[in-house]
Amino acid sequence: MSTVDPAAAREARLRRLIGSPKALVLTLIGGLTLVLAGGAVGYAVAAIMDRVRVSTVNSVFSDTESTMAYWVTPIAAIGSIIGFLAYSHWSHRYSGGRSIHPRPVTLWFLGIAVTMWWATTYLWAPVDMVGTAVDPVFGEHEAWGAGAWFSYAMRWWAPGLATMLFVLSLLFGVLSRVRERRGRELLDRLLREGTRTNGEVTELTLPVSNDSGPSVTHWTFSFTDLQGQRRWVQRIQRLPRGRVLSIGGPVTVLYDPSRPHDTSRIFVALEGGDRAEDYLGPGLRP
Repeated sequence: MSTVDPAAAREARLRRLIGSPKALVLTLIGGLTLVLAGGAVGYAVAAIMDRVRVSTVNSVFSDTESTMAYWVTPIAAIGSIIGFLAYSHWSHRYSGGRSIHPRPVTLWFLGIAVTMWWATTYLWAPVDMVGTAVDPVFGEHEAWGAGAWFSYAMRWWAPGLATMLFVLSLLFGVLSRVRERRGRELLDRLLREGTRTNGEVTELTLPVSNDSGPSVTHWTFSFTDLQGQRRWVQRIQRLPRGRVLSIGGPVTVLYDPSRPHDTSRIFVALEGGDRAEDYLGPGLRP
């Protein structure tokens, strides 16, 4: 049995994975799985919509039926879960927690959008007659109503909606990375020019500890600035596994002495305080 501190050994393993070929390959595999799973979701959704569309635009006596397979649905669900877990885990390990890869949902929507355009263009059942529900038995043809035209237009608006969600997710990811980069630049500058002081945890909500895995904790810490004024800062943050908070516990606070009231310029470290990696990000303001 090893006598090495398990927490230190775990941290060492995580540091070795940052930028490693193993983590990169597994991240790429997870990303590919996520895109393919999104493609399966797009196919399953298109298959369901095709059945609805055929029953709406054609007569009940029409022989036209959807030929798309419905058994893809469980594969799409299971593949999506595996893809999200694998990609999120290994991209986090490779980057060390930084947002340098596309967000999982972006890759997922990419697969959905591409497959839906393909399915609606090449796989959907044909319409007996555009604008009319043809009755081949009794000859009682009916002109399409608003619902039939809406269903007919699915071939454009359904994949178009999936494409819009992909683009919005992509833009959100880009903006998040820009925000994170600016936060890191600010942290680096404050490490050189800012003020470090001791603080303490004054309030927190459960979970107090998270040995089972990362968790989100709402907590408050306080510190005294250079003018002798005591300040309180609230955070809603994702704490790594094994990090424990307790009321009265010490923390290291890094802040901008010219703007000590600006919570976006206040960083806190539960341990250490000399490296950027020691500090938790500004988090969400209440």
